[in-house]
Amino acid sequence: MADFEKAVAKTLIREGGARIVNDPKDPGGLTKYGISKRAYPNIDVANLTEEEAKEIYKRDYWDRIRGDEISLQAVAENIFDTAVNMGVRTASRLAQLTLGVQPVDGIIGKETLKALNQADEEKFLTEFTLAKIARYAHLCNKNKSLRKFLLGWINRALGEAA
Repeated sequence: MADFEKAVAKTLIREGGARIVNDPKDPGGLTKYGISKRAYPNIDVANLTEEEAKEIYKRDYWDRIRGDEISLQAVAENIFDTAVNMGVRTASRLAQLTLGVQPVDGIIGKETLKALNQADEEKFLTEFTLAKIARYAHLCNKNKSLRKFLLGWINRALGEAA
């Protein structure tokens, strides 16, 4: 089964680590370890520790995508990182669309988990990456101010560190 520590280590790098970011064009606002003030208004983001960030990622992202039950590490890491970047429901929907699982409800349930664990790893990762890039393009077409993030998002979808 997939290992959370390996997955979160990669995502923390992609999210900028301990660097505090407050880009006025980023809808998340003040962010550290990828944890934003907008998503977590009751957390002191500026003083957030890495261990606290990991606890949030485990509870609110990894556990919700059922990462411990996904047999392929690269598949779990991809869905997890996408959940952190796009939200759990969006990442789960993209996985379901990639797998052809119905209903596309944004919840990794029994059928989605079974399909993930039976999927051809390379085929799934290729198609999931294309689905992520299409989603990013859609967001940028809908909101032109997000275009400045597109290249970084594409690099992330392709598995490149920030």
